[in-house]
Amino acid sequence: MIMNCDALSISIEQFDTITVFRHEHPDCDALGSQWGLCTWLRDNFPEKKIYALGSETTDQTDFPKSDEVSDDIIRNSLAIVLDTGNAERIDDKRSPLARKVIKIDHHPNIEPFGDVILVDTKAAAVCEILGEYFLSRKDCKLSLMAAEYLYEGLLTDTLCYATSNTTSHTLAIGSYIASHGINIAEINRRLFDQDQKAFSIASYIRAHIQTINGRVAYCILSCEDLKHLNISASSARNFINEMGHVKEFAAWCMFTQHTDNEKLYDGSLRSKTICLNDLAAQYHGGGHPNASGVKDLDEKMIDTLLDSIYSRV
Repeated sequence: MIMNCDALSISIEQFDTITVFRHEHPDCDALGSQWGLCTWLRDNFPEKKIYALGSETTDQTDFPKSDEVSDDIIRNSLAIVLDTGNAERIDDKRSPLARKVIKIDHHPNIEPFGDVILVDTKAAAVCEILGEYFLSRKDCKLSLMAAEYLYEGLLTDTLCYATSNTTSHTLAIGSYIASHGINIAEINRRLFDQDQKAFSIASYIRAHIQTINGRVAYCILSCEDLKHLNISASSARNFINEMGHVKEFAAWCMFTQHTDNEKLYDGSLRSKTICLNDLAAQYHGGGHPNASGVKDLDEKMIDTLLDSIYSRV
């Protein structure tokens, strides 16, 4: 799984300003890779100006607030786009302004973009790719803070090393990251322990699960549901894994209604064994083979998508 990252190393050396982007509706791999890379760059190249961009965050754990920069700063920067399969999903549309763009990703490279493309579809997470790159840079250090960010992304994207794309290489990079003094037990608690509000939301979702013949599970949350739960749509979709530990469920999906157009829904799709990202691509989305997102679906499209998923069981 060794990638030729010479172009990345050379580009980092060439630019005084580096802007780091990731996808919209970010998960911990997007944010962990972004802040892991920003921290590593700041630790090893203190003379450079490093910026993390994007307006959205996650409520699964705490990440720093993104930077606010002008178009002129981006125009003079090296832009590194992480964990983003297609340009439309970047959570700041200004990356094309940069003098040079590097794409680092582990999704299928359906939409190549940027001047340098570093894609490894065998990697379980972008944090795994960055971990391998940092390991190769014997001239640089990996700090505790950078290691924590990487570990959070790796742990969550593999569902605690349970996904089918988790390999011995994934574990080896996880071991390398962990060797830098992180508190593994504390990170697990921070990421996966629930407060009482989250426990109540999870109970509500479990009570409203529907299935197709007991094999494909799904939950559809309306605006009224979201208001009742006092939760945003993106935060609600983070609870999709409440359906992920039932042996009979071959796939599970979560859909949330738009607040500005109640005819449309966004959704998250998950499975441990079924390929989903090609289906997601047909519904304004994409992602990993076993973890994908869709958006702007009406009720008929949801039914059609669920039928397509069931046909693969």
